[in-house]
Amino acid sequence: MSVEIIAEAAQGYEGTPKLAELLALGAVRSGADAVKFQLVLADELAVQTYEYYDLFKSLEMDISVWERIVELIKDSQKKVYFDIYGDLSLELAKQLGASGVKISTTDFYNKPLVRKAIASFDKVFISIGGVPAEELDELVQTLGETTHVSLMYGFQAEPTPTEENNLLRLAEFRKLYPNISLGFMDHSLGTSDEAFYLPLMALSLGVAYIEKHITLDPILQIEDYISALEPAKFEKFVSIVRQMEPALGMSELRLTEKELRYKSLAGKVVVAKREILAGTKLQEEDLVLKRVGTDGSADCYRSIDEILGMVVQHNVSVNSPITRDLT
Repeated sequence: MSVEIIAEAAQGYEGTPKLAELLALGAVRSGADAVKFQLVLADELAVQTYEYYDLFKSLEMDISVWERIVELIKDSQKKVYFDIYGDLSLELAKQLGASGVKISTTDFYNKPLVRKAIASFDKVFISIGGVPAEELDELVQTLGETTHVSLMYGFQAEPTPTEENNLLRLAEFRKLYPNISLGFMDHSLGTSDEAFYLPLMALSLGVAYIEKHITLDPILQIEDYISALEPAKFEKFVSIVRQMEPALGMSELRLTEKELRYKSLAGKVVVAKREILAGTKLQEEDLVLKRVGTDGSADCYRSIDEILGMVVQHNVSVNSPITRDLT
């Protein structure tokens, strides 16, 4: 199954309907599989004396605006997700027909909200950035047999330094929680080469989701732009992922037909090191391994030890393969 690429619009809409529409449009046209916005209601996030309360308040938009955005995304056959922060945004996400919701690290310990989200949506993402291992274990134990929850790894340090990503933790999570799907939230600098290639490393570690910020243009410096790609670059990113994804292939160790042919053509077989007369009992000094440029390897021997002591039935000239009909 292909990794799902989520275009994270976050708070980049800045409470402006047109910005929200353009971000959604850019995301769907870039080839993202899903678009996610933060469904901010100030009174769910903070008390009125909190320093960013007014910012949160400015992000609120009428439900009719969100309905248009959701319609735009769904008409493009894409999924729409929302970050939720309480009962009101959860109910609003349900009313809007969201494909799923995300519980951010802000609400990791909000167990009533987590339970309601799991009961209400077919897909629930839970951010685990900055969560201690023992508390993550406790969460997983409470999830039990729940199959529609995914753990999203990563955190925002505006931007997150390369060495702080600790992607090998993804491999550890896969061992610890084999029945839970994982995602990677990339917060590298959006204008860097790393923004294209860091998620590919996460892809190789078995993530099912890649969440990446999108913005209209970093030069505008609209909210949440630091780790974001503009739509044209987001399209390039999607293309790179889709080109490289098939390289993951299969985990089983069975060789493919091409591998078997490569082994046949590239491998050495046992040939006569010198002329060998019929009736000769083969010794190590009679034999050598060489490529012979043939794919008829089924008739050849690949190990000298395998045929030591055998008696050849016919004369064998120098550099001729020792085939099974000769012994």
